[in-house]
Amino acid sequence: MNAGRVLWLSGGYLAGTFPSTLIVARLRGAGDLIAASGRGAGETDPHVLMGKRLGPAWSTIAATTDVLKAFLFVLAARGWGHLPTGWLAAVGVALVVGHAYPFYAGRMAGRGLAAASGVLLVLLPLEMTIAGVLFLLGAAARNSGLASTVGFGSVALVAAIQGQPRQFVVMGGAIFGLILLRRVEGVRAVIRSGVGPGRAVLYRIFFDSSGPPARRWPARGRARQ
Repeated sequence: MNAGRVLWLSGGYLAGTFPSTLIVARLRGAGDLIAASGRGAGETDPHVLMGKRLGPAWSTIAATTDVLKAFLFVLAARGWGHLPTGWLAAVGVALVVGHAYPFYAGRMAGRGLAAASGVLLVLLPLEMTIAGVLFLLGAAARNSGLASTVGFGSVALVAAIQGQPRQFVVMGGAIFGLILLRRVEGVRAVIRSGVGPGRAVLYRIFFDSSGPPARRWPARGRARQ
C-alpha cells in the first residue's frame, strides 16, 4: 500500500474534523449555543442553532467553511496528490466521516451535508448541482429535510446514469449512507417522546426531523383564528 496515499486518506479525515461551528461559537462567546448543541436531533445541530441564535450570517460563515474544507482538500488530493479515482473516492468519504464523526468536539459535529457538498462539487459537480437545486426547491417549500434526502440520494443514481467511474458512484452511495446513519442517532430521543419506533425512524431518516414536518407550522384553520 502506498504510504503517500494513506497519508492523504488520513488527512482527509482530519480535515473533515475541522470544527468550524465550535470556532465561530467561541469567537462570538456563545457558550449557551455550545451547551445546547447535540447529535440527537436536527433541531440541535450547531448550524441550525447558530442560525437561530447568532443570525444567518454567522451560520452561513460556518457552513461555507465546512464546504470549503472538503472542497479544497479534495482539490489538493487530486492536483498535488495525483490520487487515482478509487483513492479520491475514499478521501471524499473520509472527509464526510471526519465531519460527522470527529474524535473530538463531537457535540458540535455536523450531519455531513456541508462536507459532502464540498466533496461532490469537485468530484461529481453535475450531480451535486442537481442535488443543490432539489434542496433549494425543498427549502422554498419548507421541507428542507426531505429535500436533502432526495437530493443527496439522487447523487449515486445520476452518477451511474452519467457513466461516472464506478468508484465515484459507490462514493455517492456511501456518503448518502453516512448522512442517513448520522440521522439515526436521534431515533431513541424521538421514541422517548412517545412516537412509535417505525415512525421515529421514518421521521429521522427521511425528514431529518423529530416529528411530522406538518407540526412545524400551524394548520390553516388555526391560522385563521
